[in-house]
Amino acid sequence: MPSDRASAPLRESRSSRRRVLAALGAVASASTAGCSGVLPGRDSGRTDDPIEVTVLNDTSSTAQIAVRVTDAEAEMIFSRVFSLGPEKMAGCGAIEATPASVHAFTADGVSRTWRYAPDLPADFECDRADIGLTLRRDGAIEPWYSC
Repeated sequence: MPSDRASAPLRESRSSRRRVLAALGAVASASTAGCSGVLPGRDSGRTDDPIEVTVLNDTSSTAQIAVRVTDAEAEMIFSRVFSLGPEKMAGCGAIEATPASVHAFTADGVSRTWRYAPDLPADFECDRADIGLTLRRDGAIEPWYSC
């Protein structure tokens, strides 16, 4: 069975290439999703504390909630899809640039866009507020901020 022996190294090299390509794809996805930093070159308006994005699924079913944050020039500085079980919360990101707007939407067609304009009480001591949003049981997306 010479054909079996000849095809074994070929299969191994294909498998190895697939693993390498899969790993590169995962790294590229994570870096552009905002979980391992920011998009390259997007550090204008930077302060010491990065801004994080936190999403709460306050519904009784699993939801996928996409969040996109842009700067004043409408350049994307954060983008991620959060897949959350019922009543689960997740956070991610290290936004270094100053956000201008936040757009959140679901696969069900629910969406909301708002300006990044935290109006926190004076006793909150933070330079830049983290972005939060809640997908409520009635289907609405409610934005909020925290330090």
